[in-house]
Amino acid sequence: MKKDIETIKKIINEDYDRKVKKFSDLNEFNKVIIIGDSMVAYLNLNKFGLAKEVINQGIAGDTTIGVIKRLDLAIRLKPSKVILSIGSNDIVLTDLSLQETVEDIIKIKEEIEAKSNSKVYVMNLTPVLRDHEITNMDYVSSRTNDDIKEINQELKKRIESDQYINIYDELIDKNGNLNLKYTTDGIHLNPEGYEIYSNLIHQIIKH
Repeated sequence: MKKDIETIKKIINEDYDRKVKKFSDLNEFNKVIIIGDSMVAYLNLNKFGLAKEVINQGIAGDTTIGVIKRLDLAIRLKPSKVILSIGSNDIVLTDLSLQETVEDIIKIKEEIEAKSNSKVYVMNLTPVLRDHEITNMDYVSSRTNDDIKEINQELKKRIESDQYINIYDELIDKNGNLNLKYTTDGIHLNPEGYEIYSNLIHQIIKH
């Protein structure tokens, strides 16, 4: 697994650099920006009717550390609203504690608000499905729903209720795992999962 994680990290770092260059060339202002990891990066804005209003600044494999480094790429575009969907990869790809991940998410939210007039919405972390035949453990790795729920519970305490977006409960099955009908590999969403994800974004846009 260590080798797999190191290989994944290398791919992530190369993609991170490419995406940062792409984001630095953007010149669309006053839109809604969604920032995050693969959950955001794999969201097809055109398919779900979001392309006119939303800028996708997702990078697969990103962490709160990576988002902090690139925050100015979003702030400079003077977004009307910002949606943040980040944190799950911290559990696997960083040495941060769960509480440190929470603090980073709060820091990101507060920095955007301090440097812009944007209202920041925070999506909580999505669940995983472990120990299923479709599950790709290279990606799920050491993530557990207990850890994810702990982060989510802390975020719920710290974030204004109208800015805390609960995607987690929308995606779980009766056993509290990521519902099989919403996932391709135990962690990433399929089109049915993204239907739910994008509906929440539409609600934020109208808010």
